[in-house]
Amino acid sequence: MKAQISFRFINPDYNQKYADQYNGGKVSENNWKYNESFTRKIENVLSVELINPGTFHLIGNFANKNIDVQIPNVTIFRCLYENGTHEDFAVSKSVLNKAQKTPNAKYQIIRCYFYINSEPKSIKFGENLVLGLNELPDELKN
Repeated sequence: MKAQISFRFINPDYNQKYADQYNGGKVSENNWKYNESFTRKIENVLSVELINPGTFHLIGNFANKNIDVQIPNVTIFRCLYENGTHEDFAVSKSVLNKAQKTPNAKYQIIRCYFYINSEPKSIKFGENLVLGLNELPDELKN
């Protein structure tokens, strides 16, 4: 099975009434629903779990610092792979508007969405994590 994990940063200035009246209900050049979005496409997935609340294990090199820290108070989509491993995708609860999982049995795909508020400010770490700036662990601060 396949999975798609999407992070969508909500545009607070989006106006649905304007879209309905002037653009057939759709977004337009000056009226975007999302300021930014990115999607990770994944193959060989057995299932996707929604974990809320969860703790994300951040490990890697960020700003020339080796980081190995547990980040609490996040919502996680955990992709379980056919080979027995898993990969987590997470967003801080303080910036998350909602998380949604929509399986499609006909096409053997699970689509998962994080809808992220514009306030408080957030920061991306790679393709797997979005944290509220006020929730950065000490290891990630300057």
